[in-house]
This record gives sequence, structure tokens and C-alpha cells, in this order.
Amino acid sequence: MNRAEMNKWFLNSVFWLAVVAIVTECKAQEWGQFRGATGSGVSSSKALPTSWNEDKVAWSVELPGQGNSSPAVNENAVFVTSQTKDLGLHVLAFSQSNGKPLWSERVGKGKLAAKGPANLYAHRHNAATPSPVADNESVWAFFGSGVLVCLDAESGELNWEVNMVEEYGAYDITFGMGSTPRLVGNKVIVSCMTKGASYVVALNKDTGELVWKHDRRFPAKDDGPDAYSTPTVVQVSGKNQIVVTGSDHINAYDPATGDQLWFSSGLQIASPYGRIIASPVADSGVVVATSANPGGGGLGHIMAWKLGGKGNVRDSNALWRHAKSTPDSSTPVALNGLLFTLADNGVASCLDIRTGEVKWVKRLPTGTSYASLVAGGGNVYAIGINGTAVVFAADTTGEIVSTNKLEGQFYSTPALVGNTIYLRSYERLLAVTRQ
Repeated sequence: MNRAEMNKWFLNSVFWLAVVAIVTECKAQEWGQFRGATGSGVSSSKALPTSWNEDKVAWSVELPGQGNSSPAVNENAVFVTSQTKDLGLHVLAFSQSNGKPLWSERVGKGKLAAKGPANLYAHRHNAATPSPVADNESVWAFFGSGVLVCLDAESGELNWEVNMVEEYGAYDITFGMGSTPRLVGNKVIVSCMTKGASYVVALNKDTGELVWKHDRRFPAKDDGPDAYSTPTVVQVSGKNQIVVTGSDHINAYDPATGDQLWFSSGLQIASPYGRIIASPVADSGVVVATSANPGGGGLGHIMAWKLGGKGNVRDSNALWRHAKSTPDSSTPVALNGLLFTLADNGVASCLDIRTGEVKWVKRLPTGTSYASLVAGGGNVYAIGINGTAVVFAADTTGEIVSTNKLEGQFYSTPALVGNTIYLRSYERLLAVTRQ
């Protein structure tokens, strides 16, 4: 082989290695669940966009009805749920590349079993608040009415359906069921925490059959037993644990058996409205939970525990407690030993996750924000209800990288996949890509 042929061979090899690397990253960057596969909210992608506006939207589609479920993404499609005015419950699939509708299935009809005043929730919460879960074969969609379905991801054909209320008991929750399931291996994990039925259950992902069920009851008063949080998966000594917050407590389960591994109190607040919305997060061997902070009134706090304990870890593993400018709705994000939080009024904070030391506090121009934080490419992404999204450095400076604006009402948490961010407003799904 002469020099020219060797150069050609070398350049071709580099090209195809680059192609393989891009394809591998795209596959690795599937975001098939709320805040990613484990619920960490952290993407490993380094190619995410950091600035956008309506003129730079790659594609946008109007959705039938309304909802606040976050997008779930597999190799080919983006999935969301919606509820129409006739109370129809819908699962919808769109092409990742151009937003073309792939299929839409009406899977039932129903509404939230909510006892609270409608004026406090109806404008931002309905039966399509829980987010769908997807892999390359199936999509699972849970609705606040209690209906859980599994559909074929390519065709939308129904595989199985379970009415969770009929099977496991009626909800008694002030603002209606809003928790999202978590797919862990071959199990769909559903957490239900209400003054009525209260449990964590694992169903076979292929059949919907019961694998295990653990009743979840901890001491809590008034609205304390209610929770809208989603289970998070953490690794401890190389093994997965399912961590759940609600009813003034945090606890963990073995995903294989449903056995409770550890638990702790510490999330109660001095208010009758102590329901928990934000989900737990973990990093650097520490797990953090967020109490209620109703109305942003300063009653809430966040609390941290060292992972690895057994039984009641309230005294043995609790590390610190922080009670200033804490979220009510937004789940924090943790990476590289730092915890980032966003209060509903747009005040962001950065803390050392091991010690609780505050690194910085600043008000972001998001306005009121309920969506959870997500991170990727060395940045944290925060979006306000009014469509103002702020990208800031995921470090001890918190330097603002960009401020971006889109039209619509955004309660949903974005999905970060490859070089694209998928965002869902109340009535629209859209994608922004890195230019």
C-alpha cells in the first residue's frame, strides 16, 4: 500500500469511527423516562443546544387537548400524553427528526379524583400530568384516573391495560394522582401515596402482572400522606435501589423483591399542606429529598442522607438540612458533588451535596417555575411557566450562559437527547437543536 492509499484508508477509518461514535452517543442518549433512565435529570450528551428562540425551533406540533406530561424519547420517536375536553386520555407518538405524527391512540376516558378546589389546580394539572415511559419496543402511559396501559412503540397497538384503582384501591388525594412510573429492568414501578390507597407496586413490563406490592404507610397529618413525586433509582455498592419520597418520609426498596431497605422521617413541615411534589436525587453517595413548600411560603426544606444505611437511618445517616429558598414543585439536579435547586419564584441555589454548604444563590429571569431542573454538557437547564429558559454553568459560579424565550405555558420538564432538547408546553411539543 503506497502513501496515498494509506492516507485514504486512514481518513476513511476516521470518518467511520466518527459515524459510529455519533450513532453510539445517540443510542446512549435515549431519554425514555421522566428525567432520564434513573430520574437523575443528567444527560451525558456534550452536544446540547444552549441558545434558542422561536426562529430556531427545529419543529413544533400542536397537541390535541392539554397535559403536562414530559416527553419520553426512544431511538425513533417522542411520546407524550394528553387529555381532551371530552375527558379522553390519549398517547401520541411523533418522529424525532421532524415531529411528524406517527400514531395517536385514545386509551380511555376519565378525570382526576381530586377533592381540592379546582381553581387551585385545573389550569395546570389534569389526568395527563404523569409522564409516559418508553423503550424501543413499548411505551407505558399512566393517567391520573388510575389507568395504566402498555402500547407497542412502533404501532400504538394496545399490549395490556391495568386499572390501578380497581386492582389496588381508590385514591384519596387532594389534587389528584400525578406520580410518574419508573421502568427498572423488566418491571414498571408505580408509587401511589394518598390518604386512601398508599403503596409501591412492581408490574411485569410485558404483561402487567403483579410482581410485588409493598404497602407504604408512614405517620403524617392533613395533606401529608399525599405525594406527587416519582421514584428515583440510585446505586449503592453496585446494586440498584428505588428511592421514594412522600408522607413526610423517604425510603428505599429492593427492585427485585420489593423489600424495604431503609427509611427516615424528616420531611414534615409546619403546615396542613405538607404534600410532597419533588422527587429525590442522588450523587456522590448522598441522597437528597425536598419537602413541601406550599406557595413558596418559606416553610419548606431540603435534607440529605448518606447512602448505605439499613433500617431507620434518621439518626445514623442524616447529613444536613437546608431551609432557605427551597422548591415546592421543581426536583433539584445533582452532579459532580454539587446540588442545584430552583425555588418556585425563580431563586436558584448551589450547595455542596456532602456538607450542605451554600456556594451561591441568585434569582434567575425564569419567573415562576414548576418544571424540574435537568443538566447536560456542563450546564443546568431551568424553564419558567412563561417559556423563559435559563442555561447556567453547573459549577460553583453558576454563570448564566443564555436566556431563551418560547411561546406557551411550560410546566413540563424537558428531555435532553443527543443534540436536541424536546420541550412540551400545555398544548404544544417542540424540538430545539444545536446549530
